Amino acid sequence: MGTMRFVCASLVFAVLACAGASALAQSQEQQLNERCLNRDKAFSFETQLMACTSLMRMQGGSPRALAVTFNNRGNAYRGERQYGAAIADYDEAVRLDPGYANGFNNRGIALRYAGLHERAIADFSEAIRLSPDFASAYANRGSAYADRGDLARAIADYTRAIGLDPDYAGAYNNRGNAYRRQGEFERAMADYNTAIRLNPRFAAAYNNRGRLYQSMGDVERSLADFEEALRLEPNNPDYQGFGMRR
Repeated sequence: MGTMRFVCASLVFAVLACAGASALAQSQEQQLNERCLNRDKAFSFETQLMACTSLMRMQGGSPRALAVTFNNRGNAYRGERQYGAAIADYDEAVRLDPGYANGFNNRGIALRYAGLHERAIADFSEAIRLSPDFASAYANRGSAYADRGDLARAIADYTRAIGLDPDYAGAYNNRGNAYRRQGEFERAMADYNTAIRLNPRFAAAYNNRGRLYQSMGDVERSLADFEEALRLEPNNPDYQGFGMRR
């Protein structure tokens, strides 16, 4: 009888130990997922890279789940400006899941940063084909068109992005840049104003509006906008040297 009780107790202990180990493993995987996703850039890119790589070793699930992990690690490499490594991870993401619109969109971003504008446009177009309401893919393609000086197509894509997402401050800012390059200052001003209204902490929009005021000869307002951009992002080298009142 005593032996039977001992065996039963051992079995109960083993079951509890297994349950505890399983819960711990799930908790660790959840933490890795949070770090690999890195929503709102809460973690460093190095932490994100390590988390995604650890998840790849653990995952035995669907190709889509692994594709998302490769995509997220690609985002980390892109954040580190390691565009070759980022593109390789995005390649694997879309190989695992050819219908993964976000994988194509993110690879397009990395290709654009690497200066490969035609390939970037092809990826953004594929993302749009897979997901016709993908506002950021339109905006990103617009930026790739703007890079090569095709401002009419850029403006059309930014406008489409805004139509899909009326609160898309980045698309207003970028369309404002395209209008400014075309010399359409009133339209550019309206877009920068809307971008700032939607996101009052949008340093790039203040900086761009400052450049527009500068082009219009309004020194006082241009200095005010340059200073606001610098206040919002004091370590951004793009804003150094502006807004220095004497």
